[in-house]
Amino acid sequence: MLAQLATVVLLTSLAIVQTPEEEKKAREEERKALKESCERGVAADCVRLATVYVEGDGVPVDLEEAAEFYEKACDLGHGEACLALARQRRYGEGVKVDLEKAAALYEKACGAGISTACAEYATALEAGGEVDRHLGRAAELHGQACEAGIAASCGRLGAMYAAGSPMKKDEARAAALFEQGCGGGDLPSCDHLAEALRDGRGVKPDLARVVTLARKACDGGRPGGCAVLGTALLNGRGVTKNPTEAKVYLSRACEAGEPRGCLGLGRMLRDGVGGPRDLEGAAARFEQACGAKVGEGCHALAVLVARGQGAPKDLARATKLLREACSAGDPRGCVSLGKLFQDGGVVARDLNRASALFREACDAGSVDGCSLLAAMLESGEVITQDLDGAKALYARTCKAGVGGDCYRLARILERGDDRNARQILELYNQACEGGVTRACHEVGEAWEGARNPMKALPYYEKACEGGHQPACTRVRRLRR
Repeated sequence: MLAQLATVVLLTSLAIVQTPEEEKKAREEERKALKESCERGVAADCVRLATVYVEGDGVPVDLEEAAEFYEKACDLGHGEACLALARQRRYGEGVKVDLEKAAALYEKACGAGISTACAEYATALEAGGEVDRHLGRAAELHGQACEAGIAASCGRLGAMYAAGSPMKKDEARAAALFEQGCGGGDLPSCDHLAEALRDGRGVKPDLARVVTLARKACDGGRPGGCAVLGTALLNGRGVTKNPTEAKVYLSRACEAGEPRGCLGLGRMLRDGVGGPRDLEGAAARFEQACGAKVGEGCHALAVLVARGQGAPKDLARATKLLREACSAGDPRGCVSLGKLFQDGGVVARDLNRASALFREACDAGSVDGCSLLAAMLESGEVITQDLDGAKALYARTCKAGVGGDCYRLARILERGDDRNARQILELYNQACEGGVTRACHEVGEAWEGARNPMKALPYYEKACEGGHQPACTRVRRLRR
């Protein structure tokens, strides 16, 4: 029985084997049938026929012919055909480049429920160049694509929420979208999520998970993930500190063109961490980071150039680098540049420019910038004296731990009409804890004035230890 069955199978297989001529004729008949079906309005058969010409299945590859059948299918409402034709129009494959028509086709494909079309067109609108930049529409399309399961669009929409453009900034929403994108396998989303978890932006910090995500992104070929992982290993945040391994990952990131990797590697080379100190190598890495518009890289390079370390000493170039650092959003660059304008010498003295730079740094979160601006507002240097503005800024910097500014705020309040003795004493106490010896003396005087010399003595002693001689005199008197 088995032998008979085998014979039947063999004879059947021999019967269906076609000669090349027969196969060619069958293909021609199939194309003819597909064409007739397409002309009758069967969109799917138009797409099948287009695919034949794209793949060269029995015919020479003919993208122009394929475009005609994609167009017929698209006109019949076939979304995938509209997307295929959009790509041909966009990149000039078999047809003349026509970005306006490509845009209309992307919109049509997206409207037909092809989420990939929504994502591709959103990315084009976000970047601009090929089409007019339109972030609002890009966000809408990324939203549609994300809901349809396109992980990359979740990440792109998350980046928009994180940046606050074009919508209101919402770091919690951004983190949720990064989570969704990363879960869908989008490695850039994993990069962004790792950074959000590291910095606590919109989500509770989780340094151990940062390392896991960064390693996943790095292993997947994302240099940004390598940079985050290298930084974590360098600082021992979420993982055991390992400068040697950190250097490997930061080097990998830098070599792949990730500027944050170059910045971290430059710092290691500058400080001699994980290997010998190499100032020339550090300057080169900082230059790479600066060239990619990373302000911290420009600032770090400016410091080396100003000192002649790892690069020829050149104050004019250092000043230019500080301008670049400030323009790239590094508040330390703005502060350093502001000091140059305040002091004069390297550049012409310009106190108006200095105050503007300090304000820019302060607005970007720089405590130093706020402190320097407050001092100018208090003194009335260049700008009209503004004690209320100075007090507000000193209150902010005092809260940030700048003891000297706690002391300055207390002095302003003492001169005011609405003196609050308790508030002033508390400020002097904060200044004392912050290392301002004169403030310790003031607290001691307050307690002595309240007829409590035993509470006054430790403050006088602290001030005396800091070199404040009037406090030493008080200490000797109270110890008699």
